Amino acid sequence: MGLGQAHRVKRTLIVVLHVLPFGATLACTLWLLAQAPFAAPLVQRSAAGIEVALSRAMARKVDADWLVPRLQAAVADEDLMRIELLVDLAISYEVAVPPALKVRLQEVVDAQTGFFASALGCGACAVDVTACATLTQISACAIPFELTPAGDVNALRRAALNYGAGDAVDRLDLGLALVGLGATGAVLATGGSSYTVKAGASVLRMARRMGELNAAFAARLAALAGDAVRWDRMGDLARFRIGPAEVVDSAKLGKLSAIGSDLGRLAENTSVAQAVTLLRHVDSAEDAARLARVSAAMGPRTGKAFAVLGKARVFRAAVRLTDLALGAVAALAALAAQALVFVANRIGNAGLRGLRRALATTRR
Repeated sequence: MGLGQAHRVKRTLIVVLHVLPFGATLACTLWLLAQAPFAAPLVQRSAAGIEVALSRAMARKVDADWLVPRLQAAVADEDLMRIELLVDLAISYEVAVPPALKVRLQEVVDAQTGFFASALGCGACAVDVTACATLTQISACAIPFELTPAGDVNALRRAALNYGAGDAVDRLDLGLALVGLGATGAVLATGGSSYTVKAGASVLRMARRMGELNAAFAARLAALAGDAVRWDRMGDLARFRIGPAEVVDSAKLGKLSAIGSDLGRLAENTSVAQAVTLLRHVDSAEDAARLARVSAAMGPRTGKAFAVLGKARVFRAAVRLTDLALGAVAALAALAAQALVFVANRIGNAGLRGLRRALATTRR
C-alpha cells in the first residue's frame, strides 16, 4: 500500500469515526419516530403524581407577597368565602398575616357570622343559594335542602312564578329540577342507582343559581337537560295528571348522567359545597372528568390548588409526556447537537487549514 493510499484510508477512517455517532443517533431517532411517539404524547398522571406536582407548585407560589394582597382585597370586599380559603392557605403554608389585617378580618367575620346573622343567613341560604356567604353555610344550610326533592320543588316554584308573571323561565334550572325529581323517583325505585344523577343535577342547579357556570357549559347543559325533559308533557305535570318522573326521558340521560357521575366523585372527594364553587372551572364534560381526577388526588385541597395555580396549570399537572415521547425528544435534541458539533468541527478544521496556508504564504 502506497503512502497516498494509506493517507486516504486514514482520512476515510477519521471521517467514519466522526460520522458514526451521528449515524447511530440518527438510526435510533428514526426508529423512535417510526413508533409514532407524538400521536398520543400525553398520558394521565397517577393520583400520587398529580398530588406531588401540584403540592410542589403551590409551595413555590404561596408566600406573603402572594397571599397578603389577596387577603386584603377579600377583607375589603367582605367576601367570606375568599377570606376562608386564604386564611386556610396562610395556616397551611405558615404565612404571617399583618396584625392590623387580622383585626379587620376578625371584625368582618364576626359581623357576618354572629348568632342572629348566622340564623337569618342560613334561612335565606336554604331557600336561595345565591344568599350563601361561605362554603360552610352552603354545606350546612343550602345542601341539605337542595339535595332533597324540596330543592327541586323550589326550583319548580321559581319557574311557575316567572311563568305566571310573564317573565322568562330558566329552562336549564327547570330542566335540572325535573331531572332531579325524576331521578329521585328512580332512586326510590332502584334502591339508589340514580342518586348520582340527582346529586349531579342539584350541584349543577346550585352552581347555575350562584353564577358559577360559564355560558358555554350552561348552554351545553341546557341542551342535555332539554333533550331529557318531555316538554310537551309539562301541561299534564302542571295539572298533576302525571308525576315528575314521567316528564323525564331516562333514555336520554346518558351524557347528563356521565357529567353527574363526575360531579358526584368531585363532591365525594371534596365536598358538595366546594364542588359547586369549582364548577366555574368547567367548560365541558371533559373538564368535569379532569376536575374529578384532580380532586381524587388533592381531596379537600382541590379548591386551594385552583385558587393558587389557576385552571390551566392544575389541568396540565394532571398529564405528563409518555416515556416514548420523552425518548424521541431527547433523541432529536441529541441528533441536532451532534449535527451542530460535526458542522462546527468541519468549519473549524477548514478554518485552521486556511490559516496555516495563509501563514505559510506569509513566511515565504
